[in-house]
Amino acid sequence: MGYPTASQRGVITAIYYLGTWASYIFISHPASDRMGRRYAALTGIAIVAVGTAFESGASGPGAYSMMIAGRIISGIGTGLVSTAVPLYQSEVAPASKRGKYVVLNHVGFVVGLAVGFWVGYGVTFWSNTAYGESVSWRFSLAINLIPSVIFGAGLPFLPESPRWLIEHGRHERALRSLYWLREESFTNEQIHLELSRICDDVDAYRGSGTSWLTLFTDANLFSRLWRASLLQFMAQMCGAAAMKYYLPTLLEKLGLSTRIALLAGGIESSLKIAMILVEMILIDRLGRRITLVSGTLAMGFALLVCTTYTTHFSTVSLPRISMSRLLTPSPSA
Repeated sequence: MGYPTASQRGVITAIYYLGTWASYIFISHPASDRMGRRYAALTGIAIVAVGTAFESGASGPGAYSMMIAGRIISGIGTGLVSTAVPLYQSEVAPASKRGKYVVLNHVGFVVGLAVGFWVGYGVTFWSNTAYGESVSWRFSLAINLIPSVIFGAGLPFLPESPRWLIEHGRHERALRSLYWLREESFTNEQIHLELSRICDDVDAYRGSGTSWLTLFTDANLFSRLWRASLLQFMAQMCGAAAMKYYLPTLLEKLGLSTRIALLAGGIESSLKIAMILVEMILIDRLGRRITLVSGTLAMGFALLVCTTYTTHFSTVSLPRISMSRLLTPSPSA
C-alpha cells in the first residue's frame, strides 16, 4: 500500500469502530429481533468476510480507499456478530451458568486476539522472493476467512433461542429447542417450568408497553444508562485499546525490530489469556469493583512506565535491534 503515514494508519485502525458503532445503533438490534440470533450472526460473519476480501485485496491507486471500505464493512459485520452471539448465549444458557458463558465469550475474544498477533509474527518469516511482503500481509488478513467459514457453516445446525421463538409465537418449536438444549441435564418438569417462565417474562414485557425510549424517560433507568455507558467509555479510554493496537509500534520506537516487536505483542496477548482465567477465579470472590479498580491501577502504572521510557529513548540515539544482529556473529568472532 505504499507504506501509509502514521495518520493514515490511525484512520485505518479507528474507522473500524465507525462501522461497529453504526451497526450497534442502527442494525444489530432489529436484525437480531427479526432474523433470530443465529441468522443475525450468520449475516454478520458474511459481512465480515466481504470486508476481509476488500482489506486483503487492496491494491492499485485505490488501495487506501479499499482498505478503508473493508474496515468499515468488517466493523458493521462484527457489530452484528458481537451482539447476536452473547445474546444467544445468555438466552440458551441455564441461569446458574449464564455468567460462566459470558466470561467464556471474552476468553474466546482474547484467544482470537492472541492468534492474530502470532499470525502477524509468523508472516515476518515469509521467504517467497517472488512476492515477498506484498503477499504476506494479505495472507495475515485473509486467513480470517477460515474461522469465518467454520463459524458460519455451523450456525444453521444450532437450535434457535427459545425466547426468540416464544416472542414470535412458535411455542412448539421453542419447546423442542429447549429439550435439545436441556436434554439429560434437566427433568421434563424443569424444562416445562423454564418454558413457562420464559412465556411469562415475554408476556410481561409486552404488557408493560416499554420501549428503548424508556431508558431516557425513566429517571431510574437513565441513571443506570449513563453510568454504564460512561463505564464502557472509560474502559476503552484507560489504555487497553491503545496497547492492543499499537504495542508493536511502541516497541519499534524503543529500538526493537518489527519481528521482535510482533513477538513481544504475541507474548503479551498470550499472557492476557492467563489473566482472564485468573479473573474468572477472583471476580466472584473479590467483587466486580475491586477487580476493576485493580486492573485500571495496573494499566495506569504500565502506561506511565511506557510513556517515561518512550520519552527518554526518543531523546537518545539507540541502535536498532534486529533478529539478524542478535543471531549473526561478527567477523571477529
